[in-house]
Amino acid sequence: MPELPEVETIRRQLNSVLVGRVIRRVEVFTKKSIEGNAQDLVGWEVERVFRKSKIIEIYFLGKERVVIVHLKMTGQLVFDNGEDRVVGGHPTADWVGKLPSKHTRVIIEFMDGSKLFFNDMRRFGWMKIVEKEKYEKELRKAVPDVVDKEFSCEYLEGVFEKSKKSVKLVLMDQDKIGGVGNIYANDALYLAKVMPDRRASSLTKGELKRLWSAVRFVIGEGIKYGGASAANYVDSKGLGGTYQDHFLVYKKDGQECSVCGGKIRKMRIGGRGSFYCPRCQK
Repeated sequence: MPELPEVETIRRQLNSVLVGRVIRRVEVFTKKSIEGNAQDLVGWEVERVFRKSKIIEIYFLGKERVVIVHLKMTGQLVFDNGEDRVVGGHPTADWVGKLPSKHTRVIIEFMDGSKLFFNDMRRFGWMKIVEKEKYEKELRKAVPDVVDKEFSCEYLEGVFEKSKKSVKLVLMDQDKIGGVGNIYANDALYLAKVMPDRRASSLTKGELKRLWSAVRFVIGEGIKYGGASAANYVDSKGLGGTYQDHFLVYKKDGQECSVCGGKIRKMRIGGRGSFYCPRCQK
């Protein structure tokens, strides 16, 4: 599943190419992939593209509705103007292959002929056309993203202090903290020297402060490098991010720890792979 840095990267890229474009038509291949009347979008001009947690938000000039997109496990957004592409989401051959493909669920075509493809192999992702006022009211109730100023060390302490769950599971709980997925949770816990299976409430104030700082750092690095992509889908035009070249511990089991020289190990927590250094993390 794309994590916050990957979603923020595609948000920035889409904002740079979609603003000012007017929708000519919308073609829906899979009805369950879009909620609302897609034909209402015809003639609408893109005003801006925002993001909240892992949701991409497309606002339109003078309109009281907004399109929101969640890519879930295998969703993709691919913008193609006939010469260049902007891609984001789950990395597959559809990033660079001929579109539409068998995974294309929705196509938004603009007046100049450029197109935005919503692809989704497993069909868990979605697009929704929602009332802006109602949506923004719900946003005010949402937990802060780790990049928000509201995500303070004190906020993290409040989330952890009564939890009996492992620190990694709490860190990845989108109902408590927005935007931390498996890759960045692993690297943040390694940087903070905290074992991923520690009970969240057991962390000291010093450990909490290190973890808060580490989370902000690794998410910032993820955004800096455009997120993480499978190496097979990073091509000569720069499609895809390169954070995978800067993993601290994620998927490095069996390799040497860059700090102590010990072996990185792997355990499973909540059904997800958890990578750690048994010497450095306590």
